[in-house]
This record gives sequence, structure tokens and C-alpha cells, in this order.
Amino acid sequence: MNSLQRNSFAAARVLVALIFLANGFGIIPQGFPAKELAEHGAPAAIVPLFMLAARTIEIVGGFGLMLGIYPQIAPIAVIAFLVPATLVAHDFWHAVGTPAYFPQLLQFLKNTAITGGLLFIAATPNQPALFPSTSRSKDR
Repeated sequence: MNSLQRNSFAAARVLVALIFLANGFGIIPQGFPAKELAEHGAPAAIVPLFMLAARTIEIVGGFGLMLGIYPQIAPIAVIAFLVPATLVAHDFWHAVGTPAYFPQLLQFLKNTAITGGLLFIAATPNQPALFPSTSRSKDR
């Protein structure tokens, strides 16, 4: 793998991880997703637990993606969160003919594109570490 490929893979993982880290650390407000979850039938007492589980997956998976830690497992873990969250939160097919249709469709397609990127990362063997070990540290 040449240096352009190595750096591109590392940059791609960092860029994809940013959205999950921002969500997980609450930089992107989570009040609306929690409300949507309750509106879709989740018991109000369980919504905080779902939100905590989602944030945990986003933070752990996000750091795994960013740093290249378990580079094939981290994207699969995030996909396991992203697919059901997308189907629940961005059900554009229920919004046909309403003002919410296009925003929900765009969010659905955005998450679909992110899932494709995560699948590509998961399927790529020998992912480089974000901070590759130097030749000096290999000698020890």
C-alpha cells in the first residue's frame, strides 16, 4: 500500500467517525431523536437507556474508526446501530405528501451513504493505523 492509499484510508475513517463522535458526545443535540424514538412507540422509561446505548456505540465505534482500532469490527458495530436508527428515525415513506418528506428522505439517503462508506471500510483488509508506529519504536 503506497502512502497516498494509506493516508486516504486513514482520512476516510476519521471523516466518517466525526459524525458519530459528534452525536455520541452530544455536540449534536439528542433531544429531537429521543422525542422521535418515544413517538415511534418506545416506552418512555426505556428511551434514556436506548439513548445511552446509542451514544456508547457511537463513541466507542467512532474512536475505533478514527484510530484504526479493530478497523473491521468498529464499522460493523456502528452499522448495527445506524441501520435500525435510520429505519426508525427517518421513515420517509410515512411522510409522503407532507413537508417532512424531503428532509426525511435526505437524512435516510445520507445515512445510507454513510453505511456504504462503513461497509467499504469494513471490507478493506490491512487498514493502516491513524498514528503508524515509527521505525524507532519497532526497534524496541
